[in-house]
Amino acid sequence: DMDEILNILKEFAEAQEARSKEQAGRPGTIKKKNKMNLREETEKEKKEREREEEKQYWEKMSKVLDPKTEAVWMALDTALSKYYKLLQDRQNLVEETGLLHQQNEELKTLLNQYLQAGVNHELKVPPTQIIRLDDDHQI
Repeated sequence: DMDEILNILKEFAEAQEARSKEQAGRPGTIKKKNKMNLREETEKEKKEREREEEKQYWEKMSKVLDPKTEAVWMALDTALSKYYKLLQDRQNLVEETGLLHQQNEELKTLLNQYLQAGVNHELKVPPTQIIRLDDDHQI
């Protein structure tokens, strides 16, 4: 979920900021800071500036969509998820129907073989006289 991602990123940025403040407040770092040359200081400023720009970027990204547009997208996501499930169910039914048609054809072939067997002619009442074959209901 986008809200969860944004919250995690905010927490990460805040944790990073807290760590950098914590490291700046440790004893001994002041002496090191005084000994830093100008070039190293500009690197630290550059990192701080980049961190601040990154924080602002992610803050802007969290507000790209207004609440109304976000609600529309969420409703669309829900509807499309339901539609996808419906299509999956339809696919399963189509596959099942195909298997049933195949089984039906196999059974028709088997029944025709039984009806044409020689043993049927020896019976007093052969099955072919009892079973009525219509054009509409072919076996």
